[in-house]
Amino acid sequence: MRKLILTACAGGALAASSPAVIAATANVPFAGLVTATCVLTVGTPGVLAPNTDFTSLNSLAAGGTPGSVAILSTGASFKVSAIAPTVFTLAPPTGGDNVSFASTYQTTGATATGTTPGTTQTTIGAGTTNMTVNLAATKSAGNFTGGAYAAEVIVRCE
Repeated sequence: MRKLILTACAGGALAASSPAVIAATANVPFAGLVTATCVLTVGTPGVLAPNTDFTSLNSLAAGGTPGSVAILSTGASFKVSAIAPTVFTLAPPTGGDNVSFASTYQTTGATATGTTPGTTQTTIGAGTTNMTVNLAATKSAGNFTGGAYAAEVIVRCE
C-alpha cells in the first residue's frame, strides 16, 4: 500500500507543476450591404376576351384573366405603376385601328391597394407585393375582327 500512496503523490505533484492552459479568442468580422432594389417577376400573362358586341377586349370580361407580377422591394422608396400600351404588338389588319387602351392594377402583401388606374404611381413598402394587372382595349368605331391580338402592359418600379 505504501508504494501506491507514493505513486499517487508523485502523480499529484506532476499535475500541480504543469503550466495552465489559456484559451485564445478572436473576433471574425462580417459585413454586408443590401442596396435598395425593386425586382419584378411576371407570374402569369393576362388573357383578353371580347365583350358581346366585339367592341372591347378586356381581361375583366367573361373568359378573360388578369396578369400577375410579384414585386420584391428592399426599400420603401419605390413607386409602382402599370402603363397601358398604345398599340397592339399583334393584331389582324385593321384590328388595331380606332383602339384606345386602359390598364388598372391591385396590390396585396407588403402594400395593399384597391383597383388603381395604371398610370397612378403607388409607393410600395419593403417586402413582397403581389400585383394583379388588367387591360382593356376599346374600339371607338367598328368592332374587333377575327384573329390573334396581343399587347403588353409595362409594369414599372422606380
